[in-house]
Amino acid sequence: MIKRNRSFILLLTFVVSYTNAQEVIFGTNNYVEYQVGTLPMVISVPHGGSAEPSSIPDRTCNNPVYAVDAFTIETALEIKERLYNVTGCYPHMIISHLKRNKLDPNRNLTDGACGNPEAALAWNEFHDFIADARNTANQNYSNQTFFVDLHGHGNSIQRIELGYLLYDYELELSDNTLNTTEYINYSSIKNLALSNVNNYTHAQLLKGPHAFGTFLTNNNFPSVPSESIPFPGTSSNYFSGGYITANHTCYNPSAPINGVQMELNFSNVRDTPANRTAFANAFTQAMIEYMNVHFNQNWNTCNPILTINSVLETNFSVYPNPVTKGHLMHFNLPENTIYEYQIFNVFGQLVAHGELNSAKTVSSEKLNSGMYILKISNNSTVELINEKIIIE
Repeated sequence: MIKRNRSFILLLTFVVSYTNAQEVIFGTNNYVEYQVGTLPMVISVPHGGSAEPSSIPDRTCNNPVYAVDAFTIETALEIKERLYNVTGCYPHMIISHLKRNKLDPNRNLTDGACGNPEAALAWNEFHDFIADARNTANQNYSNQTFFVDLHGHGNSIQRIELGYLLYDYELELSDNTLNTTEYINYSSIKNLALSNVNNYTHAQLLKGPHAFGTFLTNNNFPSVPSESIPFPGTSSNYFSGGYITANHTCYNPSAPINGVQMELNFSNVRDTPANRTAFANAFTQAMIEYMNVHFNQNWNTCNPILTINSVLETNFSVYPNPVTKGHLMHFNLPENTIYEYQIFNVFGQLVAHGELNSAKTVSSEKLNSGMYILKISNNSTVELINEKIIIE
């Protein structure tokens, strides 16, 4: 559990290599690894390492936890490859290869390294790499970025836990309370709650139909908080977030990036290569939808800041948007012209197309709830509408 108002220290050191055209930077003794990305996303993996150098004694200070988050590095690498396959870009990724009995980057320096200089250097490099990654992503994408601190939990309930730095009992508070300045300021998605393209409230971003947990649940990986599981229960040993999330998200005013601590259950998520691949596919689908909806990005390209809504500036439009599933989408277009429409899912796959009828409407009946890209062209193939649409 996080204690609010923590501070942190950052430092130096690296060796650079390249793998599959991706820049990879290693810290001292290769204890820490930074895989440099180009997407507006940063992933850290602090507890999946296996290295146990004899030069670093086991941590004994302040009742240390030694449990390893099994297969979280492997899961993160699956996510990276799936994101690359879909977008042509890599996320930024920071990995600690030291086993948790030697180093815990999700604690403050004193408790995480227990006074050992070699471990302290690795701790500093881990946090320095995260800072470098988020600063690079924020600079390239005007702070429209997202951070995931990836963990594994051993709780008995097999579901994904998303920690926004709000305690289990706080998630049970009313929406009106969660939407107050006090609770928004506690949150790791504070900046998103204060400014998002659809004006969703903090409570909606935590557990509404367009929350990240809801997108994961819709992709067959039950998550809390979400629309179907709005709070974990106060006896569930839920992880609300730790040192990394508190210091590398916008909860910390000097880190303008929204983010979450993601705790993955073991069964059907991390336990086998096939399940890790399936989860990586679902994570990619959910994250692309989340970023496209809330940050107005287009992750179907390798330059997602070029949003579809900013490509064209015309007086032509689609309404309502969002549209309730089964209802008609209407188009404001000139008369006496033949129009063709195409609808793509978040992976860029064509899911519907045809000629616009005389009423200039298209039914959403055959579309699942989610985010889509709509393109409309006239009979001379001039693109008139290229817009994000949301089916609720």
